[in-house]
Amino acid sequence: MKIDIHTHTKKCKSGDAPTREIDAQDFCDVLASTDVGIIAITNHNVFGLSQFQQIGSLIDGDVQVWPGVELDVVDGDGARGHLLVIVSPKLATEFDYAVSQITENSTPDDFTATIAEVVSTFDGLKPLYVAHYKKIPMVSDSAIEELESRTGNPELILKEVSNSISAGIYISHGYASIYGTDIHDWNKYKDLSADLPDLRLPVDSFEHFCLLLKKDPTTINTVLDRKTSETLELYPFPDDTLLPLTIFNDINVVFGPKGTGKSCILRAIARHYSESGTDTTVYESASDRLEEIFDVKGKDLSIDLNHFGINYCTNEIEALRNSREVDVTSLGKYQVYFDSKRTNKNAKKIILKDLVPEDGGRARREFAEYADATKRVTEFMRFISGSAAVKGELSEDEFRELEVNLSTLVTRLGDKGWTKFIGWKEISLLNSAIQKFRAEVARKTGQPALPTTTGFRDYALNRMRVELNAGEVINGLDTAIPSSVEDVGSLGTSKGNLAYRTEFLFQDGSVSDGSWASLSKIKKTPQKSFASLVRKVFANAYSSDLFQVIADLNEIEDVEGIKTVHELLLFKRYFSLGGHPYSPSSGEASMVMLQKELGTEKDVYILDEPERSLGNEYISDVIVPMLKERARAGKIVFISTHDANIAVRTLPYSSIYRCHGESGYSTYAGNPFTNDLISVADQTDRLDWKKISMTTLEGGEEAFGERGSIYGSS
Repeated sequence: MKIDIHTHTKKCKSGDAPTREIDAQDFCDVLASTDVGIIAITNHNVFGLSQFQQIGSLIDGDVQVWPGVELDVVDGDGARGHLLVIVSPKLATEFDYAVSQITENSTPDDFTATIAEVVSTFDGLKPLYVAHYKKIPMVSDSAIEELESRTGNPELILKEVSNSISAGIYISHGYASIYGTDIHDWNKYKDLSADLPDLRLPVDSFEHFCLLLKKDPTTINTVLDRKTSETLELYPFPDDTLLPLTIFNDINVVFGPKGTGKSCILRAIARHYSESGTDTTVYESASDRLEEIFDVKGKDLSIDLNHFGINYCTNEIEALRNSREVDVTSLGKYQVYFDSKRTNKNAKKIILKDLVPEDGGRARREFAEYADATKRVTEFMRFISGSAAVKGELSEDEFRELEVNLSTLVTRLGDKGWTKFIGWKEISLLNSAIQKFRAEVARKTGQPALPTTTGFRDYALNRMRVELNAGEVINGLDTAIPSSVEDVGSLGTSKGNLAYRTEFLFQDGSVSDGSWASLSKIKKTPQKSFASLVRKVFANAYSSDLFQVIADLNEIEDVEGIKTVHELLLFKRYFSLGGHPYSPSSGEASMVMLQKELGTEKDVYILDEPERSLGNEYISDVIVPMLKERARAGKIVFISTHDANIAVRTLPYSSIYRCHGESGYSTYAGNPFTNDLISVADQTDRLDWKKISMTTLEGGEEAFGERGSIYGSS
């Protein structure tokens, strides 16, 4: 949830942009497109009660709208500044009256008020005061001091700066600070809202927000209790000392000097969840393992060619390798037959030997056609029986009628298929008997049998089959497979996103680029020879050299391993930036590995010093938002860190501090909201969260600026 403490809905002053004007409906529509959960309307020297009430009747209940005003105030030296006064929505009517009273007899352009007048008019409403600070027109330090001395709620004074960086600087120096959009053009609000402060603690109301600003312990603990929490009983150290830790389904940070056992705690946490049935490991940066983790060498790479409509050609390749020449019947065999005298009486009686064999090809094709039709209709019946879409479009009677018709069709196809099968086998058996009788008669009588066919048909069909099989293999090898591109993660705003590409290519006989690797165990030289010779087989299908080429094909080294076109597949995997190959540095490798870890769907994330080799800007702009997103999704995140950007800007629900002193090792637990770190062994032993964090963590005081997005600085 984001908060915008400073917006405008009306063009009040002559210098205001017309694009500040927005009606109630459009206001609500714009907010619905953002993550803003709290917004204050602070027009210049004007409060529109009717518009506020109209917005309240239209707005989604997930968004709180607070009434406010931006007043021109002057200090004792006459210097003018802008002061926001914001109150509870429950007091909108009283607030409207107060604004009317203080601005009576003036226009938005000429109105000014002293600090004393502002406090006198509004302080009874217990407002939130937000002063322009280091932004024009700025409320002077003397005016702020006067405001602090006059108001009854000095904890509710914030300094508004221009952006999060400025807020961080001032908060690290002890100044309560926040920032809003001060919107000038509502057409740009969606983009501007992305940079607004995040509320890590859920805020129910204006009053709730004020209690958080005052650091009310009861309020903070009540809010923390809303989160799911559990107490882990760990034994992380060799002496088997029990370490009880309360953790949340949010961000939990372990920090402290080196050598104090932070990694031991993380490993103990991982064991706890693993023993409870949650697969959990500790992530440690290892940039030298980038290629192994992303499987650049393709050890576990696989691909289903059917997905791309590519035939594996198992039968075709086997048929090619087993192809043999089919001889044409020579004229000499006919001459020998007709020159021979048939003197054997028994031979003359066997009429079967003189029958001409029938062509069984047509019968076989007819049977195959019916068998295929039966299979396809049966598959369709299974499909419709499980399809909700089909059942949804047909009435019960229509669906039953469809099933009956299809069942009838399957029965008829099956019956006719059996008839075709019987006819095909009758021809096959007859032809087999004819061949057998002819051979036996010729053997026993010494008289050659009449050749059953000239053989040219079989000779031609054999050559055609070789051509078709080779062509099918070549068709597969010539099919392009689309590249697979995986978004790995950002290398920062200056470089952009790193991608991981996987490309496939068939060895078609012409690939010599060494960057391509074989996907199978077949070496690249046999692959290239095989593909080249298959093309040569295709080209010589009707030449006298055909079977010499096939013989050469069968003599290729390891040719027995090439059973499908899959064994001819090449691949390469690489990282790319802007569409070009790119080798990430060790730091960039750490970046993408951490993003991969956080991008993997898990219930528990355990990160051991994820900041190693990473720059502060990258941690702040990329990693911290990812950690917050995981927390918003209700995941449990543990981080051991030395970096303030992570330990502070993530605003952990639980901070676990490990240290070593004269009395030995100690463990403290707390959070930035209460600003306490309490010893797990002695509840009276307390440390200041901010002081300990600033002296222990690396990354500078600016990291503490994020805390101002919620409340104050201490």
